[in-house]
Amino acid sequence: MMNRLSRRGFLQVSGLTITGALLASCVPAGGQQGAAPQAAGEPAAGGMSGHLQLWVQAYTPTESMEQGPNNPIPHNMIEVLADEYMESHPGAELEIIRKPANVADHEWIVTQQAGGTIPHIVWSHSFWIQDELDKGWWVALDPYFDQPNPYVEAGQPGSERWLDQFYEIPTEAKRLQDGKLYVVPIDLVTTFFFYNRDIFNEAGVEPPTTYGEWIETQTKLQDFGVIPNARLVWYQSQIGAMLYAKKEEAINKDGGVASLQEVACAIETELYRATNPEFVEWMNMSKNLIQYLAPDWAAANTDFNRKFLNKEVAVFEDGSWRFGSLKADPLVDFEWGSFYAPTITEQDSPFATGRAAPPIGGATAAQWAVSTRSERDGILPLVIDFLRFVTAPQNANRLISELGQFLPNIKGVDVNPDLKEPLRAITEGLGEAGMVTYPDKIGTEQREKIAQVWTDFHLDQITQEEAQQQIDALMTEYATKAIADNGWTCE
Repeated sequence: MMNRLSRRGFLQVSGLTITGALLASCVPAGGQQGAAPQAAGEPAAGGMSGHLQLWVQAYTPTESMEQGPNNPIPHNMIEVLADEYMESHPGAELEIIRKPANVADHEWIVTQQAGGTIPHIVWSHSFWIQDELDKGWWVALDPYFDQPNPYVEAGQPGSERWLDQFYEIPTEAKRLQDGKLYVVPIDLVTTFFFYNRDIFNEAGVEPPTTYGEWIETQTKLQDFGVIPNARLVWYQSQIGAMLYAKKEEAINKDGGVASLQEVACAIETELYRATNPEFVEWMNMSKNLIQYLAPDWAAANTDFNRKFLNKEVAVFEDGSWRFGSLKADPLVDFEWGSFYAPTITEQDSPFATGRAAPPIGGATAAQWAVSTRSERDGILPLVIDFLRFVTAPQNANRLISELGQFLPNIKGVDVNPDLKEPLRAITEGLGEAGMVTYPDKIGTEQREKIAQVWTDFHLDQITQEEAQQQIDALMTEYATKAIADNGWTCE
């Protein structure tokens, strides 16, 4: 089931649609490889029209533009942009889809794809798409990225080649095993530890910079009578990355994005296995943090943000989107700050180099994919043109800044002052894209099972030896299949 939204029916679950027409820059054709691109400067066929559906996840308009405790950041810019586009292009229809809130994103996407009702533009993780290439669900976007964006001012990035609008490092990390791009990565995220300054001051502790200091800080907070930390999320992968740092050159020889092939081959050649001493250290150091977490850290649907706002926990590991939410929330009645992932020093572990953890994040927020339904419905030109319109800096700036929760992956877009340094780190460094230990370097099926094994281990439901055996079996199962399916050769 899908709920449809329009600007004119803003408060209704199912609204009117917005009409307009196409300024096309490509022509439709079948096949997952994408339609044949239109020659630069060649006008599209006249009188083109179509009914375009899009689901844009976090950018879906709020049901009200009135700010309040339950609606701290009202937003509707995607509707505004759709209106503007359609007003100047009579003949097309845009329909913004609301996904039911009680259905998981990927579950909904798979169901809609299977039923042939998937929207034409869909938010989706690229690491989901990598396991779906054989299904023929998604359009490879490379031919269109190589064309000009007609909505970008001449001489600016994107005016000759659409792809040039996007920051290179996080965008290139979106390429899948066939070397192609299947998402338009509009914005970026990264992660921090948000902390309650008032509690820290009362407990007499400072934000930690190293793993050892983080243990000491949490112990003091616990002794003070406060639950130190809400949960363990991305820092777990960063711990692994810091402990495998000395093997980076052997695994990721070119020093660039850690490719799926490189990770599979590292598993195959036993450079990256759950039996490695680095992996054992990783398990020990992550398990050591569990004692400081909220009692229900592993429970489904726990509202950790609410715990932080209610001062039930002193620290909350979350994403860059939390800056905007905390600033806008009228119920926040305490001073708060943030600190970066504590570094594992050589004193903390002999496997560490003392270098800071690579930043989590990148182009993992608004990843807008194009379903092959666009080709079947004959509206791929409309889809591509609207994506170019939205990603033009003057339009992307309004979309991203209204929500205030994400970093732009588009050059020339203003940046939330709080996030200027994180933007530099994400766009100039590899971050999670270069992390062998990041979960999306392994297929979805094995990745989800490995995550459950980690949880079982942290909950003492299985021993460390059992966890190692299960994780190692899943890693090798993935690597063997991926190497065979893709014809990869491991040196």
